[in-house]
Order: sequence, then structure tokens, then C-alpha cells
Amino acid sequence: MKNLLGIATEALRLGSKILNDHFGRVNLSQADAKGISDYVSDVDRKSEEVMRDFLERELPDSVFLGEEMGQKDAECTYRWIVDPLDGTTNYLQKFPLFAISVALEKRITGEHWGDIVLGAIVQPPTGDLWTAVKGGGAQKNGRSICIGPKEDLSDCLIATGFPFRAKNELGVYLKTFEKLFLRCSGIRRAGAAALDLCWTAEGVFDGFWEHRLAPWDIAAGALIIKEAGGIFTSFEGDDYYLSSGNVVGANPPIHSQMLKIIQETAGSLAP
Repeated sequence: MKNLLGIATEALRLGSKILNDHFGRVNLSQADAKGISDYVSDVDRKSEEVMRDFLERELPDSVFLGEEMGQKDAECTYRWIVDPLDGTTNYLQKFPLFAISVALEKRITGEHWGDIVLGAIVQPPTGDLWTAVKGGGAQKNGRSICIGPKEDLSDCLIATGFPFRAKNELGVYLKTFEKLFLRCSGIRRAGAAALDLCWTAEGVFDGFWEHRLAPWDIAAGALIIKEAGGIFTSFEGDDYYLSSGNVVGANPPIHSQMLKIIQETAGSLAP
């Protein structure tokens, strides 16, 4: 697994070079809209292409699931789940909070994939690197990290993201936001879920929740939170968060308190 982590981090390095080289040189007028408030640029595509070519070459027994190019069907043991630029709007606005995320998932049998076994996330402007291997703990820049120790939501700074892919759920989201806002010490929204998850894993934030994220937004960060000692689930409290995209992560006591509020306000949402 150490060699596979090395492959993942080298892919992040390749993607980071492209993002850093073009940062400040592209803007919203040069991007395409995939949906309302959901953009893609040639930089996203180039980053994903370079990473895909490298990962598939280094691990031939793998299929690639990326945000921009989807997934090629193949009977392989492993699946790379990649976000070549998390925080595209930030990037296009020259707001230097964006990331690249790589996770590796192992097939169980047939069409059924198993747990994420490896996750790695980089923040290109700073070079900060978060990694986790299942059963091996989580690290930032090679040093072990641990999720925050707080036990009461009233003491917590939590992070979130607006449901830009599901604006029909804004009313439900705002009800949850209000209840959590009144219970916690503060809420932040940075616009890059992968970074929010990493910062939760190392205790910068004490929890995170968001609606309708895609698998590439959360696959690596979920493992990093778990390996740092946290809990990461869907709004149902189960492990099917990659399919629903409705996610909450925190240490055990804070996760329990957040999940209770989320289920009271968002319990009617389809998984």
C-alpha cells in the first residue's frame, strides 16, 4: 500500500503543477458552466487528463472515475476516484483555497466496490499534503494528525458547504444551518469540501456537513477523517455516503450531536 500511496501523491504533484502554473491566468469568462454555479475550465480537464494517464499507467489493474471525464468501464481490481480541482469557482476568482483529491477503492466482487483503502489531498498553493491508508492513521505533511477532542457542540467551530447542486433543498439546508448556528460557536464556508474535510481531520474545524456532494468530493477526505479518529456518515448515519452525497463528519460526540439535528431537519430527504 505504501507504493500505491506514492503513486497517488505523485499524481497530486503532477496536477498541482498544472493548477499552480495557470492560477491567476484564467477566469469565469473562460470556463464552461456544467450547471448553475458549477464550472469547469480547460485547467480542470488538463489536470484530470495528466493524472488519469499517470495513475492508469502506474496501476494497470485500475479504472478511473474523475469529475470531468467520468468512468471508463473495465473489469479491474481498483478504482481511482479523482477530483482534479476541488473549488473551481475559488480558483477562477483567484481565491487561493482549492485542492486536488485522490482516493483508491478496491473491488469486492462483480459490480460491487469495497471500502476506500487510500486517500490523499493536496492544497496546491501551499503544498500541504494530507494522506491516509486504511488502518494506518492519517497524516499531514508526514506527521500524524488527530481529530479535535471537543465534546459539546456549543464549543465547536464547524464547516459547511451550500447545496449548489441541489438548490431545491435550500429550505431544508437553512433549517439545519439555523439550528446548528444557534448551538455551535461558529460556522465557516470555504468553498472546497476536500479542504474542509482535511481541516476537520486535524482539528481546525470540529465538524462538517453538506448536501449532495459527489464521490470525488468526499472519498479521500472521508478516509482521512476516519483514520484521524473521527466518524463520517451519510445523514442516515450509515456508510452509504458516496451514493447519497449527504454527509456529516466529526469526532464521536460531536458527530452524534450534529447528526441528531440534521436528522430532525433533513430527515425527509431521499438518501
